[in-house]
Amino acid sequence: MKLDWINRRFAGFGAFQIRWRWAIIAALAVLIIIGLAGLPKLATSDNMEDWFDEYDTIQVNTDRFEALFGNEDQVLVLIRAEDVFDPEVLAVIRDLGAELLEKVPYAKELRSLTDMSVSFGTEEGIDVKSPFEDGIPPAGPEMEEKRAYILSRSSLVNMLVSDDCRETWLSLSLYNYEGENEVEEMYSVGRAAMEIITDPKWQSGKYTLMPSGMAYTEWEERLAVMEETVRRIIGGFVVVVLCLVIFTRSLRGVLVPVLTTIGGIGSVFGAMAHLGISADSNMMTLPVLLAMALSVGYAIHLINAFKFHFRRSGKRKEAIVAAVGETGWPILFTAVTTIASLLSFLAAGIGPLRWVGLTSALAVFAVYFYVILLVPALFSFGKDRQPVDAGALAEGGGTIVDRKFYRLGESLLKKRTPVIVLSFIIIAAFIPGVLGISVNMDYFSFMGKKIPYIARLAEMLEAKIGSLYTYTVMIRYDESDIFKDPREMQNLDALCEDLGRLDITKVSGTRPRVSAVTEIVKEMNRSLNGDDPAFYAVPDDPDLLAQLLFLYEISGGAGLFNRVSEDFSAAAVTVELTGYDANRIAKTVKDAEAAARARFPRGDTAVVGMIASFVEMNNKIVYGELKSFAGSFVIIFILLALAFSSLRVALIGMIPNIAPVIIIGGIMGYAKIPLDMLTMTIMPMLLGIAVDDTIHFITHIKLGLEKTGSYRQGTLDSFGKIGKTLGTTTVILCAMFFVYALSPIAMLFHVGTLAIIGMAAALLADYTLTPLLIYILKPMGKEKQA
Repeated sequence: MKLDWINRRFAGFGAFQIRWRWAIIAALAVLIIIGLAGLPKLATSDNMEDWFDEYDTIQVNTDRFEALFGNEDQVLVLIRAEDVFDPEVLAVIRDLGAELLEKVPYAKELRSLTDMSVSFGTEEGIDVKSPFEDGIPPAGPEMEEKRAYILSRSSLVNMLVSDDCRETWLSLSLYNYEGENEVEEMYSVGRAAMEIITDPKWQSGKYTLMPSGMAYTEWEERLAVMEETVRRIIGGFVVVVLCLVIFTRSLRGVLVPVLTTIGGIGSVFGAMAHLGISADSNMMTLPVLLAMALSVGYAIHLINAFKFHFRRSGKRKEAIVAAVGETGWPILFTAVTTIASLLSFLAAGIGPLRWVGLTSALAVFAVYFYVILLVPALFSFGKDRQPVDAGALAEGGGTIVDRKFYRLGESLLKKRTPVIVLSFIIIAAFIPGVLGISVNMDYFSFMGKKIPYIARLAEMLEAKIGSLYTYTVMIRYDESDIFKDPREMQNLDALCEDLGRLDITKVSGTRPRVSAVTEIVKEMNRSLNGDDPAFYAVPDDPDLLAQLLFLYEISGGAGLFNRVSEDFSAAAVTVELTGYDANRIAKTVKDAEAAARARFPRGDTAVVGMIASFVEMNNKIVYGELKSFAGSFVIIFILLALAFSSLRVALIGMIPNIAPVIIIGGIMGYAKIPLDMLTMTIMPMLLGIAVDDTIHFITHIKLGLEKTGSYRQGTLDSFGKIGKTLGTTTVILCAMFFVYALSPIAMLFHVGTLAIIGMAAALLADYTLTPLLIYILKPMGKEKQA
């Protein structure tokens, strides 16, 4: 493919733009206004279920669980005090619980020291009631009697209340969310609970309230992420303006790229709002900042080319035509490869990644569209001027910096062998690190403890009865009344013991934090038998077991059908964990599944809950990363081969683009930076962006070869003509991602830092490997006289 012919076609397009510039400006102005008008209606969402398709096993099992047991989400408050049985603390627990029950949407049942169902033996049999049903007594013998009774209950000590009486839980169970948007319903729960719990009237030096639960923490996460999103986008816009001021040093050079940036981003997100498509709140900064950076990068290429030719000819319109002719093809091709790389995210099979890939691709296309149309149109206005003296334009560059890049090319060509050898040694040093990359969807890892609510959750996890991570084992039969059979209930009790012995099950004191309906049964059996601890067991008599369950139900005992289905065909066992370690948790979930199958070989068993979802998300991240990177690599290779009509050129072009990917992969492995929902986008995205400079370099070398017949002269002319521009666009990209590196959110910090390192490595590879390999291997054919 002859680049000179292509450039003439683009030059013709440039001339067309000048003739119709007013029509182009008017049409684009209408598009921008329509797009911006939609932005106030843009909705955001952050739903973990978006990671799973409706046919995914984890989603199917979760739907079954909710149909049987209701909403697995709760609003939780860990209360810490010198003595949680202090009447003032108990009064707060009671009143806070009552307000939550009254005002939080979907509130179902409350469980706390003042609102719980405990079995008491009576002369008639058993009574199930709250120890504080008749009110909270003052400090004294009656209070101590109630304390002693509660602490004698095996199902409560180090579960609901710590054995040192310094910690206790308040939990509010919830009905299933309804409506078309369950995420917004969940947010309404978290928002209402936060307004209540953070009310100053509950603040005291006598106790500490530490809220959690998915609805609560997801609302906190949304607030934190949205605040960071606003900061990063504003910071990115400031960086755009500063970079344009520094590198263009003209009012038009600042205003026009800003307009193309606003137009492109506004059109994409405005169209989403008009179509009712929500933006992913965790990921939306990525397409915005990427579009900002690339918009400015494309504009800089056009503006620098315009200045290059304007200095020579002094004729503005002629310089615009020449600039479009020279940069039109490489800018188009770089946009296409970046878009193709981003679209590879669609193969990952992960909802948020599909969204960020498609949205980023659309944003890149939009900013390219606005840049390629608006920059020539708006820069064509103005007066001509005297051309710069020809003597000042020697050695392939029009400025001092251009001439320095020309001489850099000369130096690299002289030292090509040691430069290439050193480059490959450096790349090889990072390969072992790539093999050590881990996957971790832990809250603490990807959010970081600099975020206040994450710091609170970390503190809660260290508390004696504090917890954050849980999973639930569900056992389900097609027949009803299965769990009224003592053998099945005893198997369920044995399963609880099995799960309590697993590696990372949390143990408070000596009590594994495993809960099931068996606790209710055993407490009832003990109360029926004179409160003898020896009877804290599941009875062998089926009639007695059925009677105990019936008595608990008709006495108004709370929480029964959160643990067993109403027809007693299914049961659930909830396990709390010490913390999050991706590899250990994956093993624990497998062991829990195996234990459940062994105890209930005829039943349908499954593990559900946050941890089970995280394990599946970890797997999706691994396979999603491989799919998206492989897809990006293959697509870019094919595009390079087609564009330059050469497999050899395509292979050479991929080498300097694989190098930065290996380097950042090595850094992630060596520094123990895990793959998470955002860092997994780095490698495919970097490949798509890094190839831009490679395309510009190869295009200009090929064009120089066609004009001069010499690889050496073509390479040196390319250094002189675009060396500065490549450095400028990379600096802009790095500056944009530096906005991420300033974030207190760990995953944003990691993305920013890794992207900066990757972009810098890509630029160095394009200054060294790309031209030197082309010069040595001569993949574009033999040299000839021009």
